[in-house]
Amino acid sequence: MSTLRATLQGFLTERLPDHADLEVTEPLRLGGGSSQENWSFDLSWDRGGARQVTPLLLRREPASGVVDTARDAEFELLRVLGTTDVPVAKVHWIDDGAVFDRPSMIVERRSGAAHRGVLRDTDPLDLGEHARLRLAGRLAELIAQVHRVDVETLGLDRILPNPGKNPAEAELERWETELDKVELEPQPALRFVARWLRDHIPPPPERLVLVHGDFRPANVLVHEGRLETLLDWELAHLGDPVDDLGWYTCSIYSREHFLPGRWQVEDFLSCYVTAMGTGQVESGRLHFWQVMASFRLAIIALAGIRNFCLGDTDRPAAPADHVARHALADTGQVGRHRTGMEAKR
Repeated sequence: MSTLRATLQGFLTERLPDHADLEVTEPLRLGGGSSQENWSFDLSWDRGGARQVTPLLLRREPASGVVDTARDAEFELLRVLGTTDVPVAKVHWIDDGAVFDRPSMIVERRSGAAHRGVLRDTDPLDLGEHARLRLAGRLAELIAQVHRVDVETLGLDRILPNPGKNPAEAELERWETELDKVELEPQPALRFVARWLRDHIPPPPERLVLVHGDFRPANVLVHEGRLETLLDWELAHLGDPVDDLGWYTCSIYSREHFLPGRWQVEDFLSCYVTAMGTGQVESGRLHFWQVMASFRLAIIALAGIRNFCLGDTDRPAAPADHVARHALADTGQVGRHRTGMEAKR
């Protein structure tokens, strides 16, 4: 029995004293989850002569990660969202690191599969084109569900920090600080992008919403063609709703999130505003958040490189130069032919 399995068994035995002959399977580390370690396992016990099985997931902070939501805040956020129509996994237990070495939580493991290319014509989940187009529209409706959550009524402003007068400015400062921490060598392209962002900060939004922070198909479980669960809330924060829209529609994700001639950015935004019951998304605000998305992704990649070089993670880092070139080109101030992006599109 591995150390982690033995630790899980002891942890759950202590918290479930009424479960006879409790046992956990060997935890399996799942792919993805660059910000968190995800360990899949089953809990089984005897009840009335029959064996009961519950699928669970241990989410544990890595030894070193990027800026994210504290585990206790994420746990409380998911607990509260479980009372709404937003489809999230049920949370069970949290540990501050005393048992699992690093802050962790145990949540239900729901049915379905997540794949970053689920909408593409390669059709990795074998859904068929009609079902994929229906799923694409449902994704726009899902992020609208998140943005319709009443922050004050649910007390989310007591769980997540207030971004202050302008969330765009707060996010830029947050990620510039992270860039200062993670760059191993000068990053002139990203410093240029940061200046462009500062020069194009949009006015504050009409209201603060819950921003998922990493909304994309890769973070949604699909079960029998339906969106089952919205995963990975570690970058959640309060802010501008167009923040999530910029992330979803940024150039880096264009091949994953859209189907040329069938489902494009305009279709996604139209579906979103219909679900929200609001006016059109202002183009300048959307552009700011699209550039911000590429800027963040480049910094996340740099953080991964730094952590891998320092031996703080066993996961190889994604290349950052390609993402930084996207961010630079997305500002519109430097032609894509000068950044080498035209061959990547």
